[in-house]
Amino acid sequence: MTTKRARALLAAGCGLALAAGCSSPRDHAENYTETNAVSPAVQAAQAALQSVKAKFAPDSHLVIYNLKAEEEGASIIVEGDVESSAAKEEAIAAVARTRRNVVDRVTVLPAANLGDRIWGIAALSVINVREKPGNTSEMGTQMLMGDVFKVWKKQTNWFLVQSGDRYLGWAEGGGFVTCAREEVNHWNSSPLLIVTAFEERILEQPDPAALPVADVVMGGRVRRAGETDGWWKVELADDRAGWLPKTAATDYAEWRRSRRATPENIERTAKSFLGRPYFWGCNSIRGMDCSGFTKMVFFLNGIELNRNASEQCRQGVEVALDADLKNLKKGDLLFFGRRATRRGPERIGHAGIYLGDKLFIHSSESVHLSSLDPASPLRDEPRIRLLLHARRLLPDS
Repeated sequence: MTTKRARALLAAGCGLALAAGCSSPRDHAENYTETNAVSPAVQAAQAALQSVKAKFAPDSHLVIYNLKAEEEGASIIVEGDVESSAAKEEAIAAVARTRRNVVDRVTVLPAANLGDRIWGIAALSVINVREKPGNTSEMGTQMLMGDVFKVWKKQTNWFLVQSGDRYLGWAEGGGFVTCAREEVNHWNSSPLLIVTAFEERILEQPDPAALPVADVVMGGRVRRAGETDGWWKVELADDRAGWLPKTAATDYAEWRRSRRATPENIERTAKSFLGRPYFWGCNSIRGMDCSGFTKMVFFLNGIELNRNASEQCRQGVEVALDADLKNLKKGDLLFFGRRATRRGPERIGHAGIYLGDKLFIHSSESVHLSSLDPASPLRDEPRIRLLLHARRLLPDS
């Protein structure tokens, strides 16, 4: 079997099953309510809880609403976590309207035992954030060194966290520090450097032969503490310190001011990742799923994208699609998936970046180029059929 043929068959499988790495099974099961072997009273309570969830947490990747109902004698017990008092009040009231006595065991997060330390700052090059606590759980997203995020609760050595793009998941302790709001403000107001090299090491001394303190990857941030010839002295959020080659990082504030999200810059950045491996749930230079790839490319050009393809598809403005794709411009985001039918709603399962002439770049198996032209040797036949939307985020020239 040729490489091209193998890729086509695998892409077909991914396209038809929409297992392209940008939508999790959790995306499509989150509104499922188990009704087998439960009483009518519990079924009514569960339905009431789901109706409130549809209002407060339509996407469980972004909002905490984990409530369940159980029967105990003549009462319905409602327990679990939410992130707002309003959601809790409406949930309890909705169950009460089923004409049963309600026992309220709902916790409004952040958890009280965290005190004021409800923020985290990443101190490792990459922090894995999983869908459930435990290293065998599905990967949801990643955070980079220096990222600031919300901490909601702790379970053994795992923390329920929410990244800057609002994605919820579980991170293992040891890779970040928890802190209060004033410590976050101090970090953000510090002279920060952003890592611009693909990968590098922080060393104990400004000497290539010195032992490493930590590794860093593109997009990570460290605090600048000094400098010498060819080296930055840097500090991490957990107070470790060392030396980073100046060729590997630059002033973060100046870097942000220098970003120009032009079609050419988007293309140049995207192509610099050609051959990088695909990893489900990942969005770092070491490996990216489809939406992790688009997110990284746009971030490096000064535009923040949401984490999942389904969320990215709500950003920017819609570009009308036609058979010749004549409305598309270089730098537009492309979204692929299943069209809405009587059996179910539309489902976004994959994302890529349009480069012109029906060519696009995306992460699937690896970062590579594909074509929407049926006559092209780079054609991606399944995705030609599955193209659903295009969105434009780049400013007009």
